[in-house]
Amino acid sequence: MKTIFYILSVLSLNIIYAAADTNEQLPTATNQKIERVFGSSPPMNYLIYALNPNKMIGLNFKAKNPFNKADDFLLDEKFLSLPVIGSFHGGGVGINLETLLERDPQLILIWEDDMMVQTIKERVAKTHIPTLVVPFRDTIDMASSIRKVGDAIGEKERGKLLASYIEKSIDELKSKIQDTTPTKYYYAEGIDGLSTECDTSFHVEAINFAGGENVHKCKQTGLLGLEKISLETLMLYDPDIIFVQTKIAYGEILIDPMWQTLKAIKNKKVYLVPAQPFNWIDRPPSFMKAMGIQWLASKLHPDVYDIDMRQHAKEFYKLFFNVELDNKQIDTILGEKQ
Repeated sequence: MKTIFYILSVLSLNIIYAAADTNEQLPTATNQKIERVFGSSPPMNYLIYALNPNKMIGLNFKAKNPFNKADDFLLDEKFLSLPVIGSFHGGGVGINLETLLERDPQLILIWEDDMMVQTIKERVAKTHIPTLVVPFRDTIDMASSIRKVGDAIGEKERGKLLASYIEKSIDELKSKIQDTTPTKYYYAEGIDGLSTECDTSFHVEAINFAGGENVHKCKQTGLLGLEKISLETLMLYDPDIIFVQTKIAYGEILIDPMWQTLKAIKNKKVYLVPAQPFNWIDRPPSFMKAMGIQWLASKLHPDVYDIDMRQHAKEFYKLFFNVELDNKQIDTILGEKQ
């Protein structure tokens, strides 16, 4: 009987996925509502959160971590209490398939652009849980992917709403920066700021999309990125602007005399990437990029992308997190006075 039920579930879910990009009325698997979903990677887990946090069954890593503040005034209480099931990646806790099965997910989202996607597919296949593979590397894919997942998990209207916001933001950004010359940037990661990403890495895709040109041209050497460079190399690059991943590195960069010869330091063009409640651009890349690209463009091309960041941030947090923030809270998130 279980075998028959499983086959019917898979066939029904395949119908959902095949129709996800159409305007047809989508059926549900064996007439059951999708209520329990797991993301095999952080971008997928956060995508579920944006659509309906109550449908998440677990996390890839602890909600609060060096890259994501996971503030309780922004996040659903249930999310903060979710168990850590694990990740397939070296940077997280190794996933336990038995624990995953105990949580009884009806659907697992797999990130199509993951460098380990084939391995993840093979391991998840052992669980016999239906899966949906979702592209989410490029900013331009975010809207269609949110719609696709929204349709699949029974959150169609929510998916349409979030996708429309992203499309509007992207259209506005592209129209304003289309005639600009890319600004040369350096992305400072790690405690000392001397870890970074190659120019084609998905970890800097948002910065490139917002009108930046990475000074570090290379081929990624490891699964996690975080390429090490020397300060001497950075001095040769002498970027126009520096984006910093963590608060510790940001503080050190501003006071370290060895960094003071850099053009970006002299011109006060060094910015700490916002991370409330999740990082706006990276670690992990997520729907937060919808706000991140706006913030990045305002730093990379302030003369043409002169939007009201406070107002845009208020709209974003109201829509994606259902919280209304005042100017003081927004300024804290942005890390600057406006």
